[in-house]
Amino acid sequence: MKSAILLFSMLFLLLPSAFAQDMQYVSSQSGDTLVVKDDFEYGHTNTLYLLMASDSMAPATRVYVLKSGGVYSCANNPVTSTKYRTIIMGEDQSSLKTSKATLAPPIITGDATAATPTYGGMNVGKDLLIKNVDLEIGNSAGNGGGWAFFNFNGSGYRLQVDNCIMEHTWWTWVGGPPADTRVFFTNDYFVNLDGHSCRRNGGVTDFNGTGVTHEDTLSVQNCTHVNVQGTLYKFRYGVAVDKVVFNHNDFIDCAGFVFMNNGDQTNMSVTNNIFVNCQLQGYCNVLQKADAGEVDMDSLAMGLVNVRVDSTFLANGQNFYANKNLAYWDPSLSDIISTLNTNKVDDNTQWVSQMIPMNTRTASLFNDNTTYPKLVSTGWITPSAYPAFKNTDVLFSTQLAKLKAYAIACVDTSYGSPLDSWRQSSNLETSNFIYADWPVPIDLSYTDADLLSAGLGGFPLGDLNWFPTQYASWKAQESAELATIAGVLDGSVMVGVHEGQALPQKFQLQQNYPNPFNPTTAIDFTIPKAGYVSLKVYNVLGQEVATLVNGFKAPQAYTVNFDGANLATGIYFYTLKYGDRSITKKMLLLK
Repeated sequence: MKSAILLFSMLFLLLPSAFAQDMQYVSSQSGDTLVVKDDFEYGHTNTLYLLMASDSMAPATRVYVLKSGGVYSCANNPVTSTKYRTIIMGEDQSSLKTSKATLAPPIITGDATAATPTYGGMNVGKDLLIKNVDLEIGNSAGNGGGWAFFNFNGSGYRLQVDNCIMEHTWWTWVGGPPADTRVFFTNDYFVNLDGHSCRRNGGVTDFNGTGVTHEDTLSVQNCTHVNVQGTLYKFRYGVAVDKVVFNHNDFIDCAGFVFMNNGDQTNMSVTNNIFVNCQLQGYCNVLQKADAGEVDMDSLAMGLVNVRVDSTFLANGQNFYANKNLAYWDPSLSDIISTLNTNKVDDNTQWVSQMIPMNTRTASLFNDNTTYPKLVSTGWITPSAYPAFKNTDVLFSTQLAKLKAYAIACVDTSYGSPLDSWRQSSNLETSNFIYADWPVPIDLSYTDADLLSAGLGGFPLGDLNWFPTQYASWKAQESAELATIAGVLDGSVMVGVHEGQALPQKFQLQQNYPNPFNPTTAIDFTIPKAGYVSLKVYNVLGQEVATLVNGFKAPQAYTVNFDGANLATGIYFYTLKYGDRSITKKMLLLK
């Protein structure tokens, strides 16, 4: 008994010193959540690294909170827990794309004061969720940028980057991960992915780990990419990713490939995305050597979708799903290829455009439904003008001219200058330490009635963070939508020939979201076969107050918005009738 008491006393004495070591980097604590001091409050850099390194007794529920407006310069790359999931998050939970908060999100960046100046980065020790922060690869000394921000200390780990701003990289944000890595980008804002002399650099991921032939997951949903120099997402030949999802994203002004896919990547879905002014860089066979491994293996132009039959493709499932995507190119870009050929760039007059949804080989494979029934590409929208975006600053004027000039110049194999960043005049870029433009100076919401319901389930195309009400409704059915997409890939869900989307199997009416609501809410329903449909709203007296749907409808999922601005607070009922069947649900308007 005395030995036990003595041991307990020794542990009790040791605990305060270890805890005190942690607390010198902590501004405040609430339960297992620690608010981390930034450079200014602590009086020095590296607090995030030092706290995480000394927090050896961190519980599984530990959360590191970074202060809005704070600067967290890292002289060493923090290593996340090897035992538990690590959570690092900024204070502001709202979407950084639409937030008008006075204080910018906390910034994690490199440290110019370190003995050897660092460029910022983080090592994933097991599982990491990082959200609501501004990530920047660089430092204030102006001596270069960083090759990649996230590195993995072992295989099979999971990374989720949610609601973050990411600007500049000399290669990609995740580069060469080990096997079986799971990577999720959600609600992020990628901007100015430039800064290196190589035309192919400046992207998000590159699956090319030495000796790695297999990855687990890449999922990119509700992210916006603006002003990009190089290839955003690289899928190297021979590296299979079990599951690839690109759903509800915006790609705006991207000089290089959105997806560099040599053709053997399967199990990939590209749905509900907006591509505007992407893949401007032309192709000719001289790049087969200059860009070895990062061009189409048959020396064809590489479109937004690219597949090629070989042994790897056949072994990996022969499936690819592309649906409900918009692709638009500004008319001013139409002479890029003629300019290259007229000037005989790289002593070549065989330049061809890569501003295409897919090349001829890929199109022939998708059209061969007998041999390749799980290659599905439909619902491409190619408008004659830009979507009516609310605010694009100079992205489609002076910055587009710079992007075009870069796309023409950089395919010359002797060229070695990066793309100019797009910055606000009040926040000019200096050296390699960058504060993101704040608030985000664009608004990619739009008013085109056809596009607002053109996505799967009747949702808007593109990044739904620009449409907060629709985003909330979409989240309520996200799992079902992803299950449908997975079903198309594995062949268990058939795709409608005319509707171009997976056909629902049941007659369903979902609970409205949000509920209670003020004054708008969204109502989702599905019908399995074409037929007459009505959706009406009634008050508690049974009186009809609104007709939301009344007509013949095709078999698919629908989202209908209801505005109760002219109604009084109270309980209402909504009834969906389909053929001889009906469903009624209750909702609450609370003003």
